[in-house]
Amino acid sequence: MNLIADRIAYFLKDIPPYQFLSAENRYHLAEKIHVRYVEEGAVLFEENAPNSGFCYVMRQGVVELRRTENGKERLVDFCESGDTFGVRSILSNQSYVMSAICKEEALVYAIPVDEFQRCLSENQSFALYFASGYASGQAVVRIGKPGALFASNQTEEILFDYPKHVLCCSLETSIKEAAKLMSNKRVGSIIIKDSNEFPLGIVTDKDLRNKVVAEGLSTDIPVNSIMSSPVFTVKPDIKLAEIQTQMLRLGIHHLVVTEDGTTQSKVAGIISDHDVLVQRKDHPAALIKRLKRSSDWAEIVEIRNQTEQIILHHLEQGNDVGFVNSFVNHINDCITKKAIDEFVDEHPTSCDFVWLSLGSEGREEQLLRTDVDNALVFADGGNQAYFLQLAQHVNTRLFECGFYECPADMMATNPKWCKTLSEWKQIFSSWIQAADPKAVMLSTIFFDFRQVHGSLELTNQLKAHVQKEIQREPIFLNYLAKNALQNPPPLGFFKNMVLEHEGDHADTFDIKKRALMPLCDAARLLAFEKGFIESSSTVNRFLAVKSENPSIAALLEEAAKAYEVLLFFRAKTGLKSNSNGRYIPINELSNLEKQQLKQAFRPIKELQEIIEIRFQTAFFN
Repeated sequence: MNLIADRIAYFLKDIPPYQFLSAENRYHLAEKIHVRYVEEGAVLFEENAPNSGFCYVMRQGVVELRRTENGKERLVDFCESGDTFGVRSILSNQSYVMSAICKEEALVYAIPVDEFQRCLSENQSFALYFASGYASGQAVVRIGKPGALFASNQTEEILFDYPKHVLCCSLETSIKEAAKLMSNKRVGSIIIKDSNEFPLGIVTDKDLRNKVVAEGLSTDIPVNSIMSSPVFTVKPDIKLAEIQTQMLRLGIHHLVVTEDGTTQSKVAGIISDHDVLVQRKDHPAALIKRLKRSSDWAEIVEIRNQTEQIILHHLEQGNDVGFVNSFVNHINDCITKKAIDEFVDEHPTSCDFVWLSLGSEGREEQLLRTDVDNALVFADGGNQAYFLQLAQHVNTRLFECGFYECPADMMATNPKWCKTLSEWKQIFSSWIQAADPKAVMLSTIFFDFRQVHGSLELTNQLKAHVQKEIQREPIFLNYLAKNALQNPPPLGFFKNMVLEHEGDHADTFDIKKRALMPLCDAARLLAFEKGFIESSSTVNRFLAVKSENPSIAALLEEAAKAYEVLLFFRAKTGLKSNSNGRYIPINELSNLEKQQLKQAFRPIKELQEIIEIRFQTAFFN
C-alpha cells in the first residue's frame, strides 16, 4: 500500500469532481499526483510562461492568482483547500494567463495533464463539472460550488439547437475579404470549405488578431494560410453535455456540425462556446432572452426567482461584481419595462413621462430584492390620476416578483412622488435651497435617480436642473458633506470591527450603515462638487472624479474597488440567509474574509478626513 497515495485519495474522495471517480480510478490518479511543498512568497507559475503540464489542487495554504491589466497587477482570486486551478492552460496547451503566488506556506497536489485528460475522457460527470465551471469564465473551480448548479441542471441531456446559418468561404478567398464577410455578418468565425461543401478549416477573430495583425501579415493572401485545420466535427443530433465535454477535453472554442459528423460531409452548422453558454438555462444571457420573450407573469416571477440562484452562483465563484450588477440590473429593468408597457398598451397616453428608479436601484446596486424606491415624472399638463394608476400597476407587478413596499412610501404610487417636470424642479430647488437635515436626507435618495423607461428628454432636463441649482447654491455641498460624516469609520481603536451590541442583530456588522453608506455618500458629494451627474453609480462616481482630484486619484480608485467588495459581502449574506444582507454574522466568516472586509474599510477614514477639511464641516452645525 502506498501511504502517500492513500492519503491523497482519501482527501479527494469528498471533493467534487474527484468524488465522481470510482475508488479505483481515484487511487490511480492519487498515485500519479506530485506532492509539492511551496514556501510563502514562492511562485507556482507565472503569467505568460509556458504551462508546466500540471494542474493543481490545493491541499492546505493559500495561493493568490494575479493578472496584469493596464500595466498594473490585479488580484483575480484566492485558492484555498480543495480548489482546482491551472486547468485552462494545460487543456489549451497555451501559456498561463495569470500568476500563482503562495500567500503562505502551501501543500499542493500537481496532476499531470495526461492523467487529467484521462479522467475527462473516462468520466462524463468529471468533465461536465469543469465545463460548467469554466463556461462561466471563473479562474478557479472550487470545492462544492459549480456542483450546485451542475447537479440540478437538466439541460445537458437536451439536443443542442445550434446555429444553422454558417458563414463560409473558399480556399482562394483573401484574408481581407474573409474579415469583411465576418464584419458584415457580425460573427466571430468563418468556415473554409471545398467544392463539395466539406469543411477544410476555420478562421476566427482570434486568428485575425494573432496571426495577421500581430504578425503584420498581408491581408491579400488566401485565407487558408491562417486557418486552423482540420476542424473538429460533430453530428447534428449532439447533446449539450457532449458539446461541453468535447470542448473542454480538446481545449477548443468551436465545433463544426456536419451531416454525418465527419469532415467528409456537408457543413450543417457551427457551435461556439458562447452558444453553449446562452443555451444553458442557468446562464444570464439565456435568462434575459427568456424574460424578453415572455408575456406570462407567472413565468416572469419564476425567472426572477431563478435569478437569485444565478447571482449566488456567480458571487461564490468570485466573478466580477460589476458583471453581476449589470446582469441583475438588466433583469430588474426589463421587468419594470414590461409592467409599464403592459399598462400603456391597455391604457394609451400621448403625454411624455419617465419612470425613475431611486436609491440603490437608481445607483444600479440592488443585487438583492429589497424594498422599491421609484418616482414618476410627466410632462406639464399631464393627468396625475392616470400616472398614479400606472404606478400602482407597475409596483404591484414588482411586488409579485418578490420586491417589497418601501416603508417610507417613497414610491410613485404616492402623489408626492408622482409629479410634472415643473413640480419636480420646484421640489428639488426647495431641498437644495433649504439644506436642512430632512431636505438633505431626501436629496441623498432622490438625486440618485436613474431613467428606466420613458422620455430621455425629461430625464436630461431634471439632471441639468439639479446641476444648475447646486452650482447656484454651493453651500448645499457643505451640508451634504456634513451628512456624509454621520457614520464614522467601522474600525475601532484596536482595528476591530465595530459590531452591534444589542437587539436582534447583536454581534453582527451593519455593512450598510457603517461601510456602504459612508462610501456612497462620499462618492455622491465628490461627484456633485465636480458637476458630474451622468451616472448615479457609486463606483462610476469615484472613477469619474479621479482626473479632477489627481492628489487622491489612487484613493478614489481604491474606494471604488472597496465598494464592490462590500456589495459582494452584502449580496452573498442576503442570498444565503434569505435576508436583506445588511447584518453580517462576523463569526461565520473565515479569517481571509474578515481580512478582505477590513481592507475594504481603509478608504473610508481617509475620505472622511478629506471631506471634513475640504468642506469645513466643523462650521456647519
